[in-house]
Amino acid sequence: MAVALATLFGLGGVYCAEIVYDVMRDAGASEIPQLPGWRAHMASACVGSVAFVTCLFLLESLGKRSRGVALRSAGLWFPLVALTGLATAVHIPVYLVILLAALYSPWAYLRTREVR
Repeated sequence: MAVALATLFGLGGVYCAEIVYDVMRDAGASEIPQLPGWRAHMASACVGSVAFVTCLFLLESLGKRSRGVALRSAGLWFPLVALTGLATAVHIPVYLVILLAALYSPWAYLRTREVR
């Protein structure tokens, strides 16, 4: 249940970051037109993955009352945060990021269930 709730928070983080980017672009901020679209969208994905990992850590910490278990559970998802962060800094095609995340996520989910 914690992973499902954390996923919802992660999706909410992506959605909010995209809204902020759109509002800033529509408002005519001087720095935004120079920002490539791929970088803005990968930054949104990075915000979402950070929100997911943070929420998972907090939910596991509250549910198990153990920060060690919560860190081991959330720590399995750090490579996803690193991947989206790297894709924000360096242009990695979005389809490759999605493919790598789709291949990594089932393994991390099964390992997260084992940690509990």
